[in-house]
Formats: sequence, C-alpha cells, structure tokens
Amino acid sequence: MTTCKLIFRNVRRNIRDYLVYYLTLTLAVGMFYAFNSIASQSAFADMSATRALLYQQLGTLLSALSVVIAVVLAFLVVYANQFILKRRKKELGIYLLAGMRKGRISRLFAGETLLVGLLALGSGLLAGVVLSQGLSLVSMRLFAVEVSGFRFVLSAPALRLTVLCFAVIFVLVGVFNVLTVSGVKLIDLLTARRKNETLPAAGPAPVLLFAAALALIGAAAAIFHRHGILPVRGESWVQLGAGALAVGTVLLFYSASAVGVRLAQADRRRYLKGLTAFVVRQLDSRLRTNFLVMAAVCGILTVTIVAVGLGAGTALAMNRAAQAAVPYDLNVLSDVDQDGDTDIAAYLRTRGVDLAQYARSMEQVAMYNADLTYGQLLAGQELELWRMDQDLPDVPVAAVSLSDFNRALAMQGKPAVTLADDQYLLNCNYEGTLGYLRQALADHPTLTVAGVTLHRGSDTLLNETWFMTQVGNNDRGTLVLPDAVAARLEKDANILLVCYREGTDPDEVLALMLPIGLDESHGYRYTEKTMMYDAYYGSSAVVAFLCSYVGLVFLLLCSALLALKQLTETSDNIARYGLLQKLGASPRQIDRAVLGQTAVFFAAPLAVAVCYAAFLLGQGIQLVEDFMHLRVTASAGVTAAMFVLVYGGYFAATCLSCRRMVREKRPAARQD
Repeated sequence: MTTCKLIFRNVRRNIRDYLVYYLTLTLAVGMFYAFNSIASQSAFADMSATRALLYQQLGTLLSALSVVIAVVLAFLVVYANQFILKRRKKELGIYLLAGMRKGRISRLFAGETLLVGLLALGSGLLAGVVLSQGLSLVSMRLFAVEVSGFRFVLSAPALRLTVLCFAVIFVLVGVFNVLTVSGVKLIDLLTARRKNETLPAAGPAPVLLFAAALALIGAAAAIFHRHGILPVRGESWVQLGAGALAVGTVLLFYSASAVGVRLAQADRRRYLKGLTAFVVRQLDSRLRTNFLVMAAVCGILTVTIVAVGLGAGTALAMNRAAQAAVPYDLNVLSDVDQDGDTDIAAYLRTRGVDLAQYARSMEQVAMYNADLTYGQLLAGQELELWRMDQDLPDVPVAAVSLSDFNRALAMQGKPAVTLADDQYLLNCNYEGTLGYLRQALADHPTLTVAGVTLHRGSDTLLNETWFMTQVGNNDRGTLVLPDAVAARLEKDANILLVCYREGTDPDEVLALMLPIGLDESHGYRYTEKTMMYDAYYGSSAVVAFLCSYVGLVFLLLCSALLALKQLTETSDNIARYGLLQKLGASPRQIDRAVLGQTAVFFAAPLAVAVCYAAFLLGQGIQLVEDFMHLRVTASAGVTAAMFVLVYGGYFAATCLSCRRMVREKRPAARQD
C-alpha cells in the first residue's frame, strides 16, 4: 500500500483520536484570523482623526500580540500532536515490526498531521471569516461607527498571516514527529501502554500541607487587600504575596487529593459502594501526578477571568460615561480671573473663529464660587475620596444660577427645573462624590449661601451634565441657586455652550480652535464632543479587544491542556477499565466513572480560579476606579459565555473521547 493511501486510511480510521487536535487547530485558526482581520473593515475608513489613531494603535497592538499568541499556539499544537503519537505508539511499533523503515513512518505521520492540519485550516478559516464579521460589528459599536456602513469583508492580509503562521507551526510539528520516530526503540513502542507514570509519595502529613496551603493563600489575600495588586517601588509586599499565592496553590493541588481520599474513606459504606473507591483512587493519582499542571492552569484561568470580566466591564462603563458626558458639540470655558467677564463668542470672532457659522444653538452660562467649601458641605461624613479628589474639602463649592442651568438643559431638549426664591438644588454626576453629595442633601434641609438661608428644593439629587469637562469627572457637586442669590457670589468662569448645525465637520472646528487652546496668555480652554467621545470609545475598544483576545487564547490553552492530559491518562488506564469489566462492572457504571473523573479534573482548577478571581476582580475594579474615576462592574455574562463555549466544549469533547476509548475495550457481550 502506498504512503498516500495509508495516510488517508489512518486519518479516516483515527479521526476520533484527532478530535481534540482538530478542534484546537480550528479554534486557533479561526480566532487568529478574526482578530487580525478587523483592520480590513471598510466602515472604519470614515472615522474621525482621534478614533482613527486609536484604531491604528489597536491594530499595531494586535499585530504585536499575535506574535506572542502564535508562540503559545505552536506550543499547544505540538503538545496535542504529542498526545496523538503517544496514543499510537503500539501502531508505530507494529509498522517497525513489519519491516517499514523509520523514514517512511516519519513521512506517514507527517502526512497525517499535514492532512488534519489542512482540514483544520480550512474549517478554521471558514469559522474565522464568520467570526470576523461579528467582531467587526462589535468593534464598530465600540468605536461609535455607524453600523449602516458595515460590509462583508474577506481580509487578504489576515489570510496570508494566518496561513503563514500555521504553515510554520505545521513544519515544527513535522520536525518534531521525525525526531520522535527516529529516536524510539521497538520494545518501548510495543510496551508503551503497560508503563505507568511514577506516582509521587503523598508525604507523611498531607493534612498539614493542606493547612499550610490555606495559610499561604490567606496570607497572600491579606497582603493584596492591604497593599493592592500593583508593585510599589521600594516595597516587596506585592511580590511576597504573589510568591505566597503561587506556593500555596501548588501545595493545595498537591495535598487536596490526599485529604479528599481520607474524607472519602471516612464514610466506608459510600466509599466501598460501586466504583467509588476506584474513582477516588484514580483522581488522587491524576491530581497528584499533575499537580504542577493543575496549579499552572488555575493561574492562567484566574488571569483569564479577571482580564475578560474586568476588560468588558470597563469598556461598558466607559461607554455609558461617554454617552452621558457629551450633551453638546463644543463648550469654551473662560477664566474670569485671567480674562475678565467677557463675551466668549465675541472674543473668538476677533481670533477668526466665527462659531455662528457652525452653531445651531449657542448659550453662554456662568459658574460661581459659593462662600462655603465642599468640606463644610460634606461635614460629618467619613470621606474616602479618590486620589485626585484629596484636596476637594478645601475647594469652594461650584454654583450656577437657575436661569443658566435651565438654558443649558433646554439645549439638550430637557425640561426646566423649578425653584422658589428661598430654595436650592444640588447637582452631581461624578461617581467619586455622588454618594457623599446625596447624603449632604439629606443632612442639609437648610443651607446659608451669600448670607441667604435657603431651603432644600428637592429631596432628590439632580444628575445632569450642564457643561462638558471630561468623561466620568464632570460635576463633583454644583449648587443650583436662585438668580438673585447667585448674583451675590464671585464669578469663577464663563462657559459658551455650542450645538452644531447638521452636516458640520467637527475636524474643521477643531482646526480653528487649536490655536485658542494653545494660547497660554489667555484663559480660554475648549472641550469638543467628537474628541472626548472618540477618545473614550476608542480607549474602551482597545481595552475590550486586548482583554478578550488574551482571555480567549489563555482559555483555549487551558482547555486543550486539560483535555489532552485527561485523554492521555484515560489511554494509559485502558487495561484497568477492562479489568473492571471482567470483575462485573456494568457499562453504565464505567461511563459514570469516566464522567466523574473528567468533571473533577476540569472543575478543580476552575473552582479555585473562580475563588481567586472573585477577590482579584475586586482589587482590579478598585484600581481601575482610582485610575479612571468611574464605577466599574465586572461583566460576568461575557465571561460566563466564553467559558461555556470554549471550556464547556472541550469538556464535552473530552468526555466523548474518553468514553469511546473505554468502550473500544469492552467485550461485545457487555455493550447492552
């Protein structure tokens, strides 16, 4: 029989053995193509300059990250191929015994690998093309691009990069196969399935090791809770906590199985029922043999959960904040102390910027400094302010007149608020002070401003953006006062609010305003909607994409490693399942034993990783809130969906493959 016929016949006969290998390659190819094809979507060509810059940066980051991902995927493919070789060592030995030369055997296995690789490459590219269209739609939403501009795209650069990357990987796999086949001995191949891994000793005190593991993990949690999760120059607490967590995790997986065996043996009736003793002993053997792999998988899964949950949650929070923070197209702020109480539109005309040509509506409002500080307004509360707000208690409370506040709302199409001559309202839309301002409103039924006693006009805190500064940190608290009371206060700034006419090019206005913002001799500063909106949407897109990309690759890596480990262990223990069959175990009992072992093998690192991630997500959220000054909620839905699709898919495929291996060895009479 020719080598080509043998290749096709062997692939057809062993297609189930190649299931995990094929699935891994298909997912890797599809994901690799989809993320690298985003830049080819034609709808992104019409983005503004800010979004285009961020989009280019995203493409650059994804390209650089793809090199690292390719290395990870190469390791994964080689590891999966190693399982295939181990599974078929006896077959390889028979070829040698029949007189086939090692060179031909190497070509045979290389051809099989290439054939399966080509099939996976084709199906992966097909899946990647479909996935890339969905990713393009998601990225358009994140970058605030009109979905109507979406076009079906087949990316030639991404196609070439994907084919080139996996061609290199297949060459590496072929070289690995040649080296493996040329270095084996016939006796080793024929007796491969009879050899067992050496099981490390459980140790004299597994309970003490288990207690030490919990103590180290608890100490790491205490360190992270007190010192955070970012290293600080001159201190080594975070590094010490990371080391304690790593050692504790390794000890946990090393000792947990021995402790589990002792707990199971405590109930002798249940332990000796059915195949429970066999399953427990098998799990003990597998967990202690692979405790380093389990600890590594647990760590990677923790990073995956934190990265995906925090990345998606941050992106969603940033998008919500961006939508609420840009009710106007442009506002120009003038410092009264530096420029005097001027007409901003008139001044801009003297500088060649006639906003009347672009404006659909335009209003100038004023901000005042109240004669009380935020410290006085928030008196009696225990303040835990974000880092950038530490000086807030000494700052005068901002104030705005009722008429100016209502004119700002009218430009947004919102109804006016009402206020008696002896009343006040309180407005805040900044998450860093929102809770404190809400309590201050409850604590102050009356408030004295400019010598006038004012009564609380509403028990509800207003949550409006009446001028634009920056996303997420717009209004830390503003008093809305009757016009007569506001007029008694010192004016701090004038603010020109502008809404563009339909069809206005924001980049044209930005080009005119650029010299105004760079003029240090005057106090005129501008905030433009497109610039804020695009930068925030672009930043959230970069965060979401990078976290999702890294998370998907890590999840694929962990799932494939666990699947291959479980398949290898099941293959090595085929004789034991056959012995159980001879001793009278029913097929259903054996199926349940296989399912139970696979479930625990997949669930053990995931359960520990979820516990770690639940704690680290809290630390990560606090870090993001301190840095970006917005409230973030981790996206559990996106993370759960990814794990169900990838992790759950590998678990199901592993269960089916393991059960098939065991069933192949059952006597025909026992198949009912």
